[in-house]
Amino acid sequence: MHSWIGLGSPHTNRLGVEWFGLTMGLGFVLSFGYWCTDFLVVQRAMAADSMASARRTPLIAAVPKMLFPFLVILPGLIAIALPTEPPAILNGPQGSAVRTPTGQGLIPAKLDATTGQPVLDNSGRPQLDYDLAVPNLLLHYFPTGILGLGLTALLASFMSGMAGNVTAFNTVWTHDIYEPYIKPNAGDAHYLMMGRLATIFGIALSIAGAYLATRFNNIMDMLQLVFAFVNAPLFATFLLGMFWKRATGHGAFIGLLSGTLAAAAHHALTIPAEAIPGVKGGWLSVLHTYPSEMAQNFWTAILAWTTCFVVTILVSLVTKAPDESRLVGLVYSLTERPQEGNLRWYKRPAYLGVAILGVTVLLNFIFR
Repeated sequence: MHSWIGLGSPHTNRLGVEWFGLTMGLGFVLSFGYWCTDFLVVQRAMAADSMASARRTPLIAAVPKMLFPFLVILPGLIAIALPTEPPAILNGPQGSAVRTPTGQGLIPAKLDATTGQPVLDNSGRPQLDYDLAVPNLLLHYFPTGILGLGLTALLASFMSGMAGNVTAFNTVWTHDIYEPYIKPNAGDAHYLMMGRLATIFGIALSIAGAYLATRFNNIMDMLQLVFAFVNAPLFATFLLGMFWKRATGHGAFIGLLSGTLAAAAHHALTIPAEAIPGVKGGWLSVLHTYPSEMAQNFWTAILAWTTCFVVTILVSLVTKAPDESRLVGLVYSLTERPQEGNLRWYKRPAYLGVAILGVTVLLNFIFR
């Protein structure tokens, strides 16, 4: 794994990212932003019966997350390592032989939705459709009865994640935006209707996002791009709001808007290699070409986080400081430290955090 990724020049590894882009973009901005701004995790922590339980929520959630590469990477490695089936020969125009495009192992070639032909890279080789690795493994290994059970489990996992995100979406929109800022004191029936409308809109938006995902070689590239636009500047806002009592609401709003606009500008002026301008960036001009989509995503996240962080500080310094009495429970320096009481050592968040961090470092050494 270490020789495959590398940490030197962006041209010496397949990710196309040098050590700073990988460490800052993925290791800090996107990783910390994912954990600190994921409303699904925050929502569950808010339902805890004590501060200690709330602090343990993301730590316990980190345990299955550490095993996530076994569910994502390992099936792909198995699928790509299996023998590749020979291409089928079909009858083409005027009786000519036409070979169907093949991929590698059980992973097929990615086909263009309009022409039906394989999508080729700059070297003329078909790009692989990695999103079909798990479904093809199910078709390859599972018999008919068990195949239905496997597909049901796969769909159930998708529906669970979808339901959680839709619930988070309508909750944030209805209670955190619509009720306090657009129409306060409207009554529970009105807010319930608005939540239902938000659910319909969120599902429609998800369907549109699914069609957009077909333009990317794999879903992870699209997810990291979305996180670079949304999570990266939001993480800078969270960080300053939690640990700097001088941060103001005007600074947070302008900083968040500036970070998102910086991400959009960077995406509009750069493009990954082997991409068509206007599809995966470069829709204004092409000032820089990255070796890969992931490299572009990491640097988009870095620029969005840095812009939001700096602009929030500058605007906060020239606007009125908030009343410290309103920041109790929100800012770390003004909040009383939670008392853990007589909790056993394995229930204390500090011990859990150190243990999980140690296991994470160990896994990184094993799979480096």
